[in-house]
Amino acid sequence: MAGYAEKGEGEKAMNLFVQLQHCAAHKADEYTFAALISAIRECSVSHYGEPLHAQVIVFGLDKSVFVGSPLISMYFGHGKVESAEGVFHSILKKDVVLWTEMVSGYSKVEDSENAIKLFYNMWKDGHKVDDFALSSALSASADLATLKQGKMLHCLAIKVGCDSEMSVCGTLINAYAKNGDLNAAELIFSEVKYPDMKCWNSMIGGYSHHGKAEVAIKLFDEFLVQGMEPDEVTFISLLSACSHCGFVEKGKILWNCMKEKGMSPGLKHYACMVSLLSRAGLLEDAVEIINESDFSKNRLALWRTVLSSAVSSKNLSMGIYAAEKILQLNAQDSASHTLLSNLYASVGSWDGVMEVRKRIRGLMLEKDPGLSWVETAKNVEVFSSGDQSHPRIAEVKEQLQLLQENMMLCQFFDDA
Repeated sequence: MAGYAEKGEGEKAMNLFVQLQHCAAHKADEYTFAALISAIRECSVSHYGEPLHAQVIVFGLDKSVFVGSPLISMYFGHGKVESAEGVFHSILKKDVVLWTEMVSGYSKVEDSENAIKLFYNMWKDGHKVDDFALSSALSASADLATLKQGKMLHCLAIKVGCDSEMSVCGTLINAYAKNGDLNAAELIFSEVKYPDMKCWNSMIGGYSHHGKAEVAIKLFDEFLVQGMEPDEVTFISLLSACSHCGFVEKGKILWNCMKEKGMSPGLKHYACMVSLLSRAGLLEDAVEIINESDFSKNRLALWRTVLSSAVSSKNLSMGIYAAEKILQLNAQDSASHTLLSNLYASVGSWDGVMEVRKRIRGLMLEKDPGLSWVETAKNVEVFSSGDQSHPRIAEVKEQLQLLQENMMLCQFFDDA
C-alpha cells in the first residue's frame, strides 16, 4: 500500500486493503491506515476518504498521530478545513508532524492568520520547530504581507539553526519580496551557494512582484545557464512580469517556449497572457487565447480582464462581446455589470448606462466593497470604502482633516 501511495495508485491500494479485510490472519493497524489514506488522498474524499475515516474510528485508531497526519493532509487537500480541524482536536497527544501538517494545511488554503497562530501555539507548547514548519509559517506570513511577522520568523529560523535549510531560504526570499523588502530577498538569494528551484522561482517572482521585468528576465537567463529547467511557477512569474511592464513580444516568446517544453498552460498562465495582450490593446488576440483554453468553466475572470481593458480603450464592440460571455457564465456578476455601465459611459452611450443600471436594480446586485490593509506598530488595520464602523474612526477622520489642511497650505505656498 505504501508503494502504491508513492506511485499515486489509490485504486490499487484500496483493492489491496479490501483483500486484507477478508484475510482472517491479518488485521489492519495504524500504519496500514496511514499508508492507505496517503494513497487515496487525491481520490474523491466522499467516495473513499470519509468512509475510510469511519473505518479508522471503528478500529479505535482515531487518536493515533500516524493516522491523523495523513487524514489532515487529505481533508485540507479537498478544502474540508472543519474536518481537518476535527481530526486535529480529537488527538490529545500531538507530535510535531501533526502540528506541522495543520500549519501547512492552513497555509495552502490561504488561511494565513490561523497558520501563524497555530505555529506560535506549537512553539509555545514546547515542540521543536523544524524547517518544514518554518517554511509553512513563512509562506503564510508572505500572504499576510506583514514584514514584522516575517522578520520575527527569520530570527526564529536563525535561533533554531534552520536559516540555511533550502526550503526555508526559498520561503524567506518569497516572504521578504512580497512584503516589500526586495534588498533583503536579494541578500538571502546571493548567500545561497546552490539555489534550488524554489529559491530561483521565489527571486524571479520577487522581481516580478516589484515590476522589475527586465531584471526577472535577466535572472531567468542566468537560471538557464546554470542548467536548471523552468517549471509552471517560473513561467507564471515571468509572464506576470511581462504583463505588468507591457513586454508583449517577450511574453509571446515565453508563451511559445513553455509550450515547446511540453507544458500545458494553467489558468494562471492564461490570466497573465490575456492581461498582457489586453493591456496592450490587442483585445482580438486576447479573445483568441481565451477561446483556445480548456477552462470553459473558469473563463469568467479572463473575460472580465478583456472587458476591463475595453473600458480603458473605449472599445465598445469588444467590451459588449466580453460582457455577453461573462453573463452567459454568471448572469448576476455584479463587477461585470459595473464595468459594462462604465464602458457605455466612456463612449457617451447614456441609454446603455441607464439600461445596465436598471438591470442591476432588478437583480438587486451589490458590489463587493474594496478593502485596504494598513500595518501599524502592533497589528493590521482593515478599512473599506464608506465604512464608519472602525473603532478609531474619529481619530482617522481627524488625521484626514489635518492632512487636507496641510495639502491646502502647501498648495497656497506653491501658488504664491
